[in-house]
Formats: sequence, structure tokens, C-alpha cells
Amino acid sequence: MLADRWHADEQPHINMTPMVDVVLCLLVFFMVATRLYDWDDTQFEVKVPQVGSAAPLTTAPEDLELSIEGPGKISALGKIYDLTSLTALLKQAKAGYADQAVQVRGDGSLAYQALADVLSCCDEAGISNIRLRVRPRDDGPTRP
Repeated sequence: MLADRWHADEQPHINMTPMVDVVLCLLVFFMVATRLYDWDDTQFEVKVPQVGSAAPLTTAPEDLELSIEGPGKISALGKIYDLTSLTALLKQAKAGYADQAVQVRGDGSLAYQALADVLSCCDEAGISNIRLRVRPRDDGPTRP
């Protein structure tokens, strides 16, 4: 009777060891099997479409060239702009092409504030592709 009671109190037990062994064996098998099947691109016969002369649908516009004529006076596209109208022009150019580039040039004797104003207009318009035009010095030796 004592033996019957001992078996009745025992809870059912599932041995997980064989299941873990099977899962690990399957894992190793699939890891090895995937290495055996490295497909080569030339193995399949695929006819890709052909085109004549592929070119982008739209070409990048020329760099917008800004010439600083004086404080608050900037020449662009054959017109003279003040800082407010220059910002509007740059915003319009940026709306037309997201990566619009700008080249800024000015007389070497101009105050730095004139250049800073133009750079501020470019920043306000969201243009970050800015180049400053310079030329090499003709007088004197170059610095090391």
C-alpha cells in the first residue's frame, strides 16, 4: 500500500534531454548545409533587360554663382539682389533641386561681414553645398 501511495504522489516528468539533442543536431545540420549551397550568379540563366543609353532623367543644374558687389549687394543671374531677395532666390533654387550648389566670390578687400551675410542666407535657404572662389597669389613666396 505504501508503494501505491508513493507512485500516486509522483508528478509526471518530461525528459528534455533528447529533445535538446535533436534540436542541436538539426541546428548543426542546417548550418553545414547552407554552406554547401553557395549559388553562383552565372548558374542561373536570366535575361536582364537592356537599355540604349541610360542617363538620369534630370541633370544636375549648374552651380549658382554669387558675386558679392558690396555690403548687402549680391549679383546673381545677371541681377543685383539684397539679402532678403537673395534668400528667396536661394530657397527657390533649393526647391527646384535639393543638392543645389552655390559658388561665392567677391573682392579680396571686402569686409568679412559681407561674406558672412551671404553664408547666412545660404544657411537659411538650406543650402549646404557652398564653395568659395579664390585664386593663387601672384606676389611673394607662398607659406609652408
